[in-house]
Amino acid sequence: MKTTSTLLKGWALLCTLLVSLAFSTSVMAEEDLFSIYCPADVTVDCQDELWDLSIYGNAYYHDYNGNHDAGTPYINYNLSSCNVGTIVRTWTVEDPNWNLQSCSQTITVNATGGFNEYNIHWPEPYIELTGCNPAYQPENLPYGYGYPTYDYADCSLIGVSHSDQVFTISPQCTKILRTYKVMDWCTFTGIEGPHSSGLYTFVQTIKISKSDLPEVEFADEIEFNSYNCGGRHLDIPPLYVPPSTCGGDFYISNNSPYADNNGADISGTYPIGTTKVVFTVRYGCTGKVYHTVDIVVKDAGGPLPYCIAELTTTLMPMDDNNDGIADNGMVEIWAKDLDFGSSSPCGHGPVQFSFSPDVADKFKVFTCDNVGDNIINMYVTDTKGNQSYCQVNVIIQNNNANIPDCQPNIDPDAYNVAGMIMMSSQERVANANVSLISTAPISDQWVGWNEVDQLVTEQYLDEHGYWQERSRYEKVQVYGNHETVHFGEATATTDINGNYTIDNAVRSDVEYMVTAAYDANDNSVNYADVKALLYHLQGKELLTTAYQFLAADLDQDGDIDFNDLSELLQYSNGISDSFSSGKHWVMVDASYTFSDPAEIIEGNCPEAVYFTVNGSNINSKNFIAVRLGDLTEEELIMVNSNQNLQNLRNVNTGNLDSEDIETIARSLVGVSATVSAYPNPFAESFVVTYDAEITEDITIEITDITGRSISKKQYKAALGNNKYTLAINQPTGIYLCNIKGLNLNESIKLIKE
Repeated sequence: MKTTSTLLKGWALLCTLLVSLAFSTSVMAEEDLFSIYCPADVTVDCQDELWDLSIYGNAYYHDYNGNHDAGTPYINYNLSSCNVGTIVRTWTVEDPNWNLQSCSQTITVNATGGFNEYNIHWPEPYIELTGCNPAYQPENLPYGYGYPTYDYADCSLIGVSHSDQVFTISPQCTKILRTYKVMDWCTFTGIEGPHSSGLYTFVQTIKISKSDLPEVEFADEIEFNSYNCGGRHLDIPPLYVPPSTCGGDFYISNNSPYADNNGADISGTYPIGTTKVVFTVRYGCTGKVYHTVDIVVKDAGGPLPYCIAELTTTLMPMDDNNDGIADNGMVEIWAKDLDFGSSSPCGHGPVQFSFSPDVADKFKVFTCDNVGDNIINMYVTDTKGNQSYCQVNVIIQNNNANIPDCQPNIDPDAYNVAGMIMMSSQERVANANVSLISTAPISDQWVGWNEVDQLVTEQYLDEHGYWQERSRYEKVQVYGNHETVHFGEATATTDINGNYTIDNAVRSDVEYMVTAAYDANDNSVNYADVKALLYHLQGKELLTTAYQFLAADLDQDGDIDFNDLSELLQYSNGISDSFSSGKHWVMVDASYTFSDPAEIIEGNCPEAVYFTVNGSNINSKNFIAVRLGDLTEEELIMVNSNQNLQNLRNVNTGNLDSEDIETIARSLVGVSATVSAYPNPFAESFVVTYDAEITEDITIEITDITGRSISKKQYKAALGNNKYTLAINQPTGIYLCNIKGLNLNESIKLIKE
């Protein structure tokens, strides 16, 4: 049977066991209970107070005398550079039996976001830089546009980096996407992405604009004449804008609805009237300069003048002093009386007749001073103001009037020579040169006029669309006593109507020769002419006129053969700019008739007019201008025309070489030049490939992203595939490879690793 004392001791033992389970350490002394108690573990933030750890509790021990302070603990700091980790506090005391008893508290220190995106001050999102090579690194940008800044926060280690993506928009415009990254190493999870922590990203746009203002110089108005009663194709020099000081070319466009292309060249077929064309010159990234030019095409298809060749009339006697004796004579002739059916083929009638460009000069009075031959001009003017003229020999006679001392005015050197130059299509040829020379030396002892040099000027259209003047010397007459042995020589230039007059140039006792020359190199030759010549050689459609035969004999060897076709192919395809004959035009006596078209190339082509003055045949010294290679008035641009392509491939039965055939074949099917570079990225060298349409010179230039030239070299590109191996002996980075040719302007971004 248990006693009360025994029961009490059992309850005391049970309580002691329960307390030992609840506390970190309990020590049972042999006689009395001894225990040491540490504060519980805690978790804090790195920003909390870590300099006084007592706020997180202190240890104590218990003995039979009660509770006692456990004293100063030993502290072990296990913290990273971010001040994150654990702090362990260990207390040690000696029990009554001289045994050391210990307990510990662990303080876990975490970084819970002392730094976040609101601590970052990002730069401005957009900046535009101007100039040739502006510094665009962050440290060179104005305040507020460079590196991001940030506010200091405890428990953070901040790092900043940036990377650039460079996009070359044009030689004058570059855009850079700059990505800034700010990382807090104390909170970064190590994985980039939308749910990452501790990594913050911002994108800034930098635009570099080479904003040199283009120097645009071009005429405000260009005037042309049309002679076919409608529009005409105009060859206008392209607008040229010098490259900027930064080395970049400008992009030029036009809004002409009639231009052959929308670039700097506004040549094309324009209607009669005024067409306002606007050039747009783009510079920098968004800058534009405009220039407006009026293209004026005048309906200069002047009237066709037809005169009677010769008019003979007699003077009516006049008694000026009323003494009953005729002492002079007079006859009045109206210009319209000399007309023989003049008309306006363009419908600008009715026409008016005059003796000079002044339409009011409708009549002329002849007197005794005019007895004999008088070469005069009869002008025909239509309602548009266009004029042409023809010449009439008006013979004034005294005859039955028997006027005393009314003698002919005989001057063997007072005759004029006149004529016209036109094409077989009736289009007049302006600015052609006409030369006159006697066929044998002339020996003279005389008192009168002698030839001297005199400076004259003529106009031409320069590359900026301005009419300019150039000077040359021309022969004029000076009066005096002379003795000369010479060839009678003189020159003239046709006016806008194709007419020319050589004043006071010939005499009645000498034979003369007139020749003409024309050196304009227009673009009237096209693939329609190639087709016409090909079909003639194949017997499909023969050429019919003598002028076509002459135009087809490009090498002027007297035969129309495949050699001529080869030259025409190369010329029309832009491979050559001339013919082996050295000619572009042949001038033919318009009065000559051919019994057989082939006669003109068989040594019977009259390229000069011979005459001796007899008073009736010194006008109408006309020429037909024949453009070599121009066989038809049609125009043909062969693109994807399989039938025509097949016909041209069949030409190889003649004397064409394979390169000629391949060149025209590639043009007909519209094969475009292609450029590429590989490998890209590259380590040491790379290869540029160019699939060329024509044989040409190309330039390959390597620049860095700032536009600085690294290397520049010219290469000869053959027809077909070309390969060029190049190396860049520069640091790793981004470079540009610029390839330029006749119709080539490509830029390839290269990455050197």
